[in-house]
Amino acid sequence: MDNKKEYQALFSETLAKIDSENKNLTKMNILVSGKSGVGKSTLINAVFGEELADTGVGKPMTNKIKLIAKKGFPIQIYDTVGLELKATKFDVKSILKVISKNDIKKLIQKKQKTKGVDDDIHVAWYAISGNSARIEKVEIDLINWLINQGIPVILVLTKSFDQTESKRLKRELLDVVPRASAVVRTLAKPSDTTDAFGVEELIETTFDVLPDGINTAFVHSQSACIELKKREAQKVVTSSMAKNFGIGFAPLPGMDAPLMMGAQTAMIAKITNIFGVDVRKKQIETIILSMLGVYGAMIAGKSLAGGIAKLVPGIGTIGGGLISGSVGMVITGALGRTYIELMTLVVTKKVDLSAITPNELTDLLVSLMPKFLPNFPKQLKMK
Repeated sequence: MDNKKEYQALFSETLAKIDSENKNLTKMNILVSGKSGVGKSTLINAVFGEELADTGVGKPMTNKIKLIAKKGFPIQIYDTVGLELKATKFDVKSILKVISKNDIKKLIQKKQKTKGVDDDIHVAWYAISGNSARIEKVEIDLINWLINQGIPVILVLTKSFDQTESKRLKRELLDVVPRASAVVRTLAKPSDTTDAFGVEELIETTFDVLPDGINTAFVHSQSACIELKKREAQKVVTSSMAKNFGIGFAPLPGMDAPLMMGAQTAMIAKITNIFGVDVRKKQIETIILSMLGVYGAMIAGKSLAGGIAKLVPGIGTIGGGLISGSVGMVITGALGRTYIELMTLVVTKKVDLSAITPNELTDLLVSLMPKFLPNFPKQLKMK
């Protein structure tokens, strides 16, 4: 795998797979509702790590609803603005009469008429000030109406500066709206006396109520819960380990290395997608080439800085021969977990890709790997 053309082909394949992963994300739609001034915009920006709700990416859908969407972002947010609820009797006949006057209900009905899963409202966050004395009946009626439409509703207590008051309100909401998927207390922005909290819990709770396929777009787009990204990325590594276990028993000596590296490109692509790293930035090339270079050196039994190859029994004697499934699985797991660690450093801005050289990045990857290798079960036997 020293041939430059082979590396370039693998690099191009990896970029193509990353691009495909991004393009094939099923769009997710969130309805963010609640009365004016409860902090919906702050909540949205905290979850997605961008000033989405305060910029020009939103366009009016109705007088009361703004669609927040932008190119390359697989989440569409329907943000109610200036919402003021008036008391209405919510029996069936009254709902039918008021439906044409309520922007939220008109939106839901319009979405329900379409057949595509991309058009559904997949979850609703109903925001209530955590310092409110109570929730009004008209709000309860609207929340129950949303639930009756089959939409998971998470009640979000925003601006929960007063812990005692917000906990009391949470208990009340669990009693009066028992069918809500969850009640989550949050403080999206820290105050002078209280650290921000609750946003990660909201993200985890939202992920749990989303259907498979839809939740992938959410993991990709949210930026506040890195642990969720790492957990989902680890599932990819586990799957890749199993695949490379089989590839390791390739029948033709010397053919298993490129096969295994080809399988690695899919793992790298999926993990990159989960962390939402922008492949359009030139620095991604440095990451991918460094990953492939380290991987190629390991499966070829070449020495690496820090003696990584020595940590995997048998790897130094492989040469051009057959690589066992166990060795291939260990290498894949170590590289995958190392890549997760690198992506974590990138998205948390602890590593600046624009300021690191390829050699420095390779050294960083090699330095991270040893802490993952000892985590494999001792019963793993190397052929």
